[in-house]
Amino acid sequence: MGVQSRLATKFLLSVGSVVAATIILLFTFVFRMSEDAIIGQVDEQSRALLQQMVMTRNWISDRGGIYVKSGSGVEESPFLPGTTVRDGKGHEYVFLNPAYVSRLLSEYAERQELYRLHLTSLRPINPINAPTPFEAASLREFEKKGFEASREGAAAVISENGKRFYQRVRPLQVERSCLRCHAQQGYREGEIRGGLSVSIPMASADAHAMRNRAALGLSGLAILGIVGLSLYLLLRRIVLTPVAHLHQIASRLLTGDYSARASLETRDEFQDLARAYNAMTDHILDSYLSMVKTLSAALEARDPYTAGHVERTSRYAKAIAEEMGLESRLIHQIVMGAILHDIGKIALPDAILLKHGALDDDETAQMHRHPAQGMDILGSSSDASLVMKEFILYHHEQFNGRGYPYGLKGTEIPLGDRIISVADAFDAMTTDRPYRKGLPRETAIAELKKEAGRQFDPQVVEAFLKVLGSQRPL
Repeated sequence: MGVQSRLATKFLLSVGSVVAATIILLFTFVFRMSEDAIIGQVDEQSRALLQQMVMTRNWISDRGGIYVKSGSGVEESPFLPGTTVRDGKGHEYVFLNPAYVSRLLSEYAERQELYRLHLTSLRPINPINAPTPFEAASLREFEKKGFEASREGAAAVISENGKRFYQRVRPLQVERSCLRCHAQQGYREGEIRGGLSVSIPMASADAHAMRNRAALGLSGLAILGIVGLSLYLLLRRIVLTPVAHLHQIASRLLTGDYSARASLETRDEFQDLARAYNAMTDHILDSYLSMVKTLSAALEARDPYTAGHVERTSRYAKAIAEEMGLESRLIHQIVMGAILHDIGKIALPDAILLKHGALDDDETAQMHRHPAQGMDILGSSSDASLVMKEFILYHHEQFNGRGYPYGLKGTEIPLGDRIISVADAFDAMTTDRPYRKGLPRETAIAELKKEAGRQFDPQVVEAFLKVLGSQRPL
C-alpha cells in the first residue's frame, strides 16, 4: 500500500468515523423528533375525538336521552328495560342514553377501521365496560388526583393481539343531568365515575415512521458519502498529492537519481518543505561529489600523468549519455562511475602505476585487478549505488568479450560501462602517458571507428562521434 493510500485510509477512518457518529447522532435526534411529531399528531387526534364524544354525550344527557327508530344494530338495551316506545303507526323507537350512543358510535367507527371508543369504570354495570389494565391504572390515578388535576387524562401506546394502538383515556365527571338516570346508583354530582377512552390504530403512523426512518437513513448515507468524497478530494488536493510528490522524489533519490528535485507551488508549508528538501538534497549531493572528487584527487596525486583524466572522462561520458537520450538518473550514475572508474588503482604499487615501460605478465595481472579493487573500496559505502559499483567493475570489458575481469560480451556489459569505456579510451589515446605521446584527435577518432563492434559498442561510438562533430564544448 502506497503512502498516499495509507494517509487516505487513516484520514477517512478517523475523520469519517467522527462525521459518521455526528450524522448518526443528528439523524437519531431528527428521527426521534419526527416520531414525537407523529405521536403528537395522533395524540391531538385522540384529544379531539374524546372532546367531541364528551360534547355529544353532554348534549344527549342535557336532553334526557334520545330516541332512535329501532332497526339493525339498534335494539333496546338490557340495562334500560321498558324504554322502547311506539308511535301511532306502530313504529318502535329505542331509547338511547349517552353510554349507549358511545357504544354505537364506537362500533360504527371500528367498522371503518378508524378508532374504538370505550366507556369504562372501576365499578361497571355492564361487563363490556370493564377496564383494560391501562384504563384501570389511569382511573385509580384520576380518583386520587381529582377531576381538575386529571381532566387531560392519560395516554400510552398499547398492544392488542399483535397490533399497536395509541390509547387515551380521560375521566368522566358526574353532572346534574346524569342523575336522571343514575341517582338510584348512588352517583353524586362532581365526582369521577369512570372514564372514556379512545384507541387509535398505530399501523398508519408506524408505516409513516418507517418511511421516515428509511428516508433519513438513505439521506444519512448520501450525506456521509458526499462528505466523505468531498473530504477525500480535499485531502488529495491539499495533502496527498504533495506528499506523494515528495515520496516519489525521495524514492528517486534512494535509487541514485540525484537529479530529482521537488516542485510544489502550494503556497503553504508543503512548498516550504519542498524547498528545504531540495536544499538538503543539494547539500548531500555537494558533499558526495566532494568526497568522490577527493578520492579521484588522491589517485591523480600519485599519478601526475593522469591529471585531468577523470574530469575529462566524466565530461565525455555525460555528453555521450545525453546524446543517447538516457534518463537523468542514469546519466548521473554514469558521471559518478566515470569519476571513480579507476579508483582501484590506488591499491597498485608505484612500481606498476608509474612505470615508464611496458608491463610484464605479472604486472599486467595486477593492473587487471584494479576494477575489482575499486569495487571493494566502494563496497562499504552506502552512498554508492550498485549500478555505480558495476560501472567501476566492468569498464574494461570489451564488446567482443575479450575484456576483463569477466570477459562479458555485447549487451551483457552494462550500458554505462560501454559508455565509460569509449570515453576512457578516447581520453587515454589523446593525452600524454609516461610511455608515449598522445595521439592526434583524428587518429583517435579513426581508432574508435576501427574498434566499433570489437572493443567498443558501435552505438556508443556513433553517439560520441556525433558529439565530437557537433562542436559541443567538452
